[in-house]
Amino acid sequence: MSIFFDRLKDYLIKPPAFSVAFQISHHYLSGIHVLPKEGKIKNQFILPLKSSALEPSFDKINIADDSHLEESLKEGIRQLNFSEKNIALLIPESCLKVFVFSFVPLPSSPKEKEEIIRWRVKKQMPLLPDDTRLSFTVLKSNEEEKVLVSLARASVVYEYESLFNKMGLRVGNVGVATLNLMNLIDREEADNLIVINLEEDYISLMAFLDSEISLYRVKPLVRESQTKLPFATKIEDVVKEIKNTVNFIEDREKKKINTFWARLGTMNPEEKILSALQDRLAVSLKMIEPLPASELAFHESQILSPLIGQIL
Repeated sequence: MSIFFDRLKDYLIKPPAFSVAFQISHHYLSGIHVLPKEGKIKNQFILPLKSSALEPSFDKINIADDSHLEESLKEGIRQLNFSEKNIALLIPESCLKVFVFSFVPLPSSPKEKEEIIRWRVKKQMPLLPDDTRLSFTVLKSNEEEKVLVSLARASVVYEYESLFNKMGLRVGNVGVATLNLMNLIDREEADNLIVINLEEDYISLMAFLDSEISLYRVKPLVRESQTKLPFATKIEDVVKEIKNTVNFIEDREKKKINTFWARLGTMNPEEKILSALQDRLAVSLKMIEPLPASELAFHESQILSPLIGQIL
């Protein structure tokens, strides 16, 4: 399984060079086939999934209905109409644990570097399954070294890879949606910002201070005994999580967040959620628009934006 983690490390370090990419979410399967030289999407699809088909998790079996996912994937492949065998894949965010650590400085020895990073991970997650694997990328900064760390269970990732292997496809890169959104915003427009990735049942927040990644967190929006929150409750939970994150950053770093960039990744567009967020947040809210000049509808561009950020 170590090959996956080499691919994940490559994904974190450098942009993948693929012309076909898929995303599996709890509620939809999406994909794009691009013309890299032209910087255009040739074909794309978005297909709803039965919520019972998949239960994204870091430490449990994820795929509950293989046949439904296989049929959906076959239809998606048909719509993309491509001949390539190597593809990129985004899996649900709750399948991975992602941390941002700061060090002043890191040891120069690769072995010591990995040991101290693993020590920091153990402080966050003392009890890890045996097949948990770690991948990390060191991000240089002026005063300290930031380390972006990803943890995944080999058995969980293998579930998703096997689905594509059955179709004769090889998963060349594995990642998650929010990390790709950072490629779609101009971080020079605002030194201190937060990227908001809002899906049907979770919110991801990624903070940048002085144009460098500072924090990454994922929070569920589904409570026990409920499959979907009422709109008003969802907004309340989202706003609360955003404000808590802003307060945490400003208290710890003594810097003010001045911009939010948002992506709405819900199958049923709730346009009013955008105005509701803007009304509740004192800071400017901008929507991530990956291809402003494209013919994609707003809802399509929002769903597909992580894939666009990965391979265009």
